[in-house]
Order: sequence, then structure tokens, then C-alpha cells
Amino acid sequence: MSYFIDDKVDAVLVCCEGAFSEMTLKGYRSDLVVFCAWCDREGVSAYPADSETVARFISDETARVLPSTLKRRLAAIRFVHVYGDLADPTKASSVRLAMRRATMLKARRPRQAEGLTFDTLQKILKACPPNLEGYRDAALISVGYDTLTRSCELVAMEVEDFNLRDGASSVLIRRAKSDQAGDGRIAWLSDDTAERVRDWLEAAGINRGPVFRAVNRRVPSGSPLQTSSVRRAVKKAARRAGLKESATRLSAHSMRVGGAQDMLVTGFDALAIMQAGGWTTPNMVLRYVEHAQAGDLQRRRWASLQALPSSTRRSALA
Repeated sequence: MSYFIDDKVDAVLVCCEGAFSEMTLKGYRSDLVVFCAWCDREGVSAYPADSETVARFISDETARVLPSTLKRRLAAIRFVHVYGDLADPTKASSVRLAMRRATMLKARRPRQAEGLTFDTLQKILKACPPNLEGYRDAALISVGYDTLTRSCELVAMEVEDFNLRDGASSVLIRRAKSDQAGDGRIAWLSDDTAERVRDWLEAAGINRGPVFRAVNRRVPSGSPLQTSSVRRAVKKAARRAGLKESATRLSAHSMRVGGAQDMLVTGFDALAIMQAGGWTTPNMVLRYVEHAQAGDLQRRRWASLQALPSSTRRSALA
């Protein structure tokens, strides 16, 4: 699809810079490019857009994209109208009905990245080579797993955010998707992860600024990795470990998913997992952990029940 965005839409997004994260505005811009290009082809106004235009757009896109994508595009249309001080065209019943039709037609669960759990993590770390890229990938993946951070939070980490002390290492997550105000949170690191971070910083000669950087011709760059590079690093590290099948399913989000799953199966409750990963509601946490070694959890349940005297089981039901 050709790149096209209405000048007035672009002006609203520019005005919002600094008030919203760069990743948020980038996502809105990407979806608004699609909407503006569609409006241009149809000969209708993208800004301001009326409800019938938005409803037609949803109906036309239904055959091509998932309902989750349509919801995201509606959010972008709503955003640019609200912050342009215009009426929100997405509230109309025609738009809601178009969205319901799309959901009914293509109802499906969103795809979830495969969790990079502890056993897989150990195989990947063991296969990281003793060179700059290997040191970086080992530190990157270990920190992502320990802190349950998103890729955008990983690449934003700077040397000054780390407090590397034996037995009490931590990193400050300055801003997150659910923390737009920048209150920040402290995430803790294992001693092994802290050692991997030290190895990478020493090998790369980094003493300030972005921690996780690209390596070009055996020289670290001065700028942070892109979020897409985190995904590629995870997949490449999995292939190094001979995990070719997993490499196709792992993503930059896999450390966050896997860390949450491992916390569940080792006995932590949803509140502890929310605190560790910076979640503000339990909904996404429950999605992440619902498949966490489900077979093992069921076997533990059955074993526990079988170990109880029958009289105890009956009294519990009374």
C-alpha cells in the first residue's frame, strides 16, 4: 500500500509529540496511513471523517485483517479526532455494528508469542558465542526474562539505570506502555544476569548511554537497538542453540511471556506476576499464563487430590 497521510492528520500527530511515547505515536501513524490512503482512493474525507466513512472502512477491511487490527485502527481514528478537537466518528452505532459484524465473521483468539521459559533460556544462553554479539544477546535475553519487559523498554535501558551489585542487582524501567507518566519501576536481576550485563558492557567498552546496541563489524554502535532487532536477536539465538522450530515462534515478547509463565508454575500468584512485569490489570497476565505447562499443573492437581484421604475430600465438599 502506498504511503499517504492527510496533512491535517499529520499536524495533529506532530502536536502530540512529547505528550505521548514515540512508540504510541508511531503506531497511530501507521494505522492512520492505511485509513487516509483508503479515504483517498474512495474520494472521501479522512479528517474530519464522518461515521459512515469509518463504518465503510471497517466493512471493507474486514476481509483483509483481524478484528484486533480493526480495533487498533479505530483507536487511531478516535485519537486524531479527539486531539484535533473534533467530534469522534467512532462512537456512532453504524461503526459499532460494523465492528461487531467483523468480530462475528472472524472470531478468533489473538496469536500469542511462545514463552521463552527457563529450560529454553538455558539452552539459548549456553549457545551464545564468546564474542560481542554473543555477549550482547546473552545479556539482552537474560535481562528481558528477569524483568519481564517489553522490547521497547529493553532498548530504552541506559547504563545509568543499572545497579549491579552481587545479590541485589536491579534496573530502573523508566517508562512503560502502562506507565506513560514515567513513574518508573524497579526490576530485579539474578546474579547470573548481572554478570552477563557486566561482560557485555566490558567487552563493548560501554560506560554510559544505551546498553543494548547494534554490533557492526565487531564494533558496537552509539545508538540503541531497534525493537525489530530484539526480535531478530532472539530468533537468531534460538537457531544457534539448534531450536529451529522454536525460532519460528519466538519473538521479542517471548521473554516477558516465558518469565510470567515460569513465575506461575513456581508458585507465584497473579498479583506478584503483575508487580514483576508492571501490569496494571490481571487480564493480560491470565492470557500469558493460561497455557503455562498446563499438563504439569494438572498432574500436580491430580497427585495432590489423590494424596488426600477420601474423608478429607468429602468434608471439603460438605
